[in-house]
Amino acid sequence: MYTYIDLFAGPGGLCTGFKNAGFKPLIAVEMSDNTVKTYARNHDAEIYKLEDLIENKGTLELILNLKNEKTVLIHGDIRLVDNEIILEVLNKKFNVSKVDVVAGGPPCESFSLAGKRLDGDERDNLFENMLRIAHTVESKYVFFENVPGLLTKKSNDINIFNVIIDEFNNHGYKLASTDKNTIKCLAADYGVPQNRERVFLVAINEKYGENKFIYPEKTHGDGRKFPYVTVGEALKYLPKLNKGEGEEFQKIKYSYEEEYKNKEINESFYEYIKFISGKEGYIPEHIKHDGIVKVIENHKAVNHREKMVNRLSYIEQGEGMKKAAERLINDGKQDIVTMYFPKKLYAARNRRLRENEPSFTVTSHCLDEMVHPINDRGLTPRETARLQSFPDWYVFEGEYVKFHSDPLQDKYEQCGDAIPVLLVKSLANKLRIALDNIEKETLNEVAITK
Repeated sequence: MYTYIDLFAGPGGLCTGFKNAGFKPLIAVEMSDNTVKTYARNHDAEIYKLEDLIENKGTLELILNLKNEKTVLIHGDIRLVDNEIILEVLNKKFNVSKVDVVAGGPPCESFSLAGKRLDGDERDNLFENMLRIAHTVESKYVFFENVPGLLTKKSNDINIFNVIIDEFNNHGYKLASTDKNTIKCLAADYGVPQNRERVFLVAINEKYGENKFIYPEKTHGDGRKFPYVTVGEALKYLPKLNKGEGEEFQKIKYSYEEEYKNKEINESFYEYIKFISGKEGYIPEHIKHDGIVKVIENHKAVNHREKMVNRLSYIEQGEGMKKAAERLINDGKQDIVTMYFPKKLYAARNRRLRENEPSFTVTSHCLDEMVHPINDRGLTPRETARLQSFPDWYVFEGEYVKFHSDPLQDKYEQCGDAIPVLLVKSLANKLRIALDNIEKETLNEVAITK
């Protein structure tokens, strides 16, 4: 099994995708409290506060649990996790000094087209910590994820993307591609029910020659093996809820086997729901499971005020509050807009999903942005997780809703910030193949030497 270090780990979307491709995280680093709890719960990781590791540096055997090989989840700021701590954890906990991959998606707010994109934003340089640690542990590959805005962001009139390319080279890592059409991946093309674009940079340690990583072939969409997975399909089998309804634990019954046999559902959705239900794919040993998930969590609908429910009832599929209000005004229904809509209309707010196509991008603001395609309410965290292709056994910790700037991220923010699982799985499978090729070349060289 190949090993990796999971930086900017978030709630574990990247980890779930990597584990489905046969990778094991030895160390993970994450700063947000609730997000750390989510990662630990679903991946059976052991949480260590960074300040405790710093205080005991040099004698970490005193606080590390050396009786197992569970992932060491460091709760703290990556900038304060120095190289010595990384190496000491690897040596004393896992008896290694190297890993195969260093992976992560640095915070994207400063790169995002939806953000302020401030010149000189300190978050622009967080990616350098990935390269610092990769160099320290001599990883064979670096796997870097971020938003497409990265490709156009400038800091002090310098293109950030060009700086990142230079830094990879300076640290001795060769990128598989810098072609923007290649490195920019659409999640829907890989079985995720969401039109979410992300940039993935995959670089090999120059010690291992030319980059052997090949970006995966697109599998979903017109003219491909499968049609896109739609929102309606993604939400299938979940208990139907109106505003304010739902319990913390609810039974779920899937009937996809019989429906597939009767050709009532297509192969694309069948493959998706097998993964979501837990029939196929990686499932942690610590989570009780005997075939498919029978009880789900995180499926509670927000108890909207009646004014909000009335507003949502006038928004049609594919419309947001601004577009709906404009349509109503054009139809001579200004009184409805005045009664139920805010004075300032936002195009990205209260957008009702189209049932028969993938969703638009799930973001950390998904509670305010996404409206159920049929019911007059926002999505539940479980429904949002479905759009991100998290399996139904995956549980998000913390509060359902908190103020958006609160460092204790709620369930919606965590899910919206995550990397879509099935997209990562497709890329990680190709990364495993590239590592297999390195192993084969190494064995051939040893054989020739003998």
